[in-house]
Amino acid sequence: MDIGLQMVFTGYGWEEISDQQVWDEELKIAKIAADSGFDCLWAVEHHFRDYAFCPDNLQLMAYLTAKYPEIDVGTAAIILPWQDPLRVAEKASVLDQLSNGRLRLGVGRGLARREFEGFRTTMAESR
Repeated sequence: MDIGLQMVFTGYGWEEISDQQVWDEELKIAKIAADSGFDCLWAVEHHFRDYAFCPDNLQLMAYLTAKYPEIDVGTAAIILPWQDPLRVAEKASVLDQLSNGRLRLGVGRGLARREFEGFRTTMAESR
C-alpha cells in the first residue's frame, strides 16, 4: 500500500490569511510528508477562486521532485479541457524523465462551471 498527501491550496474562509501564507503552509506540509516517509505528494488544479488555487500542478510537481528526491508526485488532476493535451503529455513526459519515473499523472474533465467560464468554454465542450 502507498500513502500519499493531497495538497489543496485553499484559503476559503480564511480572509485574514494571504495567498503567500497558504502556499507557505502547503509547502511546509509537503516537507513534513516527505520527511515522514510518505510515498507520494499530490496536488489539485483549480483557478480563479480561494476555494483552491494551484493553477499549474505540473509546475509544482517539478519543484517538489527537485526538492524531495525520495518521494513520488502526482497530479490530481490536470484538467484537459483547459489545456492542450499534447503539451500536457510533453511536459509530463519531460518531468517523468527528469524525476526518474516519479510522476503519477492524473487527468480529468473538470467540474466547476465558474472555472469553465473563466477559460471561456462550457462544460458541454469538455467531453
